[in-house]
Parts: sequence; structure tokens; C-alpha cells
Amino acid sequence: MRIHWNRVGLAAATLALGIGFAGITVAQTDPIKARQELYKANGGAMRAIKAAVDANGPASAVAPEAAKLVNTFKTVTAHFPAGSDKGETKASAEIWKNKADFEKLNADALAAATKLETDAKAGDMTLVAAGFRAVGATCGACHDKYRLK
Repeated sequence: MRIHWNRVGLAAATLALGIGFAGITVAQTDPIKARQELYKANGGAMRAIKAAVDANGPASAVAPEAAKLVNTFKTVTAHFPAGSDKGETKASAEIWKNKADFEKLNADALAAATKLETDAKAGDMTLVAAGFRAVGATCGACHDKYRLK
């Protein structure tokens, strides 16, 4: 009987691994869809942080959401390969014309999200609220320049 369960476990693990690789393949072949999913997740994290800020805490609820933002901003520029301005996207072609500026704005967002995560871990809701506004401002700065309306 033990052999049977090992085979079932192996089959399940193989299937899960295959599904995981399938997800990676989709992301690699469709950068527009991948970055749209990335930004949807960012929006969810920002909404969760706003809810905690509006409720004045707890800061512990903000830290994991801020960590999601940090991870996103670490990978954003890789989601804009050359040629991915064609198709159903709100990304302006200006991104590829002004890549250095786009990368700087992303670095600003990464710095703001990192500070927000640090402040959330420290438990200071005053700093968390200010950090949330700072992250929002960095997002807005990039969207104003590089997101089609």
C-alpha cells in the first residue's frame, strides 16, 4: 500500500510542477499579460494597505502587503521587454524611448515600498500612513508619464 501512495504523491508533484512550468511559459511568451497580472496584484496590495491605514492599524497587516510591493518593484522593468508596447496594453511607447527615466521612477517606487515595509514592521502607523502616500505618489509619477489613459 505504501508504494501506491508514493506513486500518487509523485504523480501529484509532477502535475504541480508541470502546472508551475506552464505558468512560467505563459508569462515568458506574453509579457503584456504577465505585467497586467503583476499590476493587478499591486493594486490588491495597495487596497489592503489603504484599508489598514484607514483603520489606523494594525501595522502588522501592512508589512506582508508592502513586501509584495517590494517584490513587484524589483521585477517591474523586466516585464517591459522591447516590442511589448504592441497589443492590448496601457503602456506608453515612451517607456522604451525613455528607459533610464522609467527605471529611475521604478527605483523610486522600490525605495518607497522598502521604507513602507520597514516602517510597518516597526509598528509605527504614522510612518506607515506617510509611507503609503509616498508609494502612491511614486506610482502616480510613473503612471502620469508612462501609462496611456
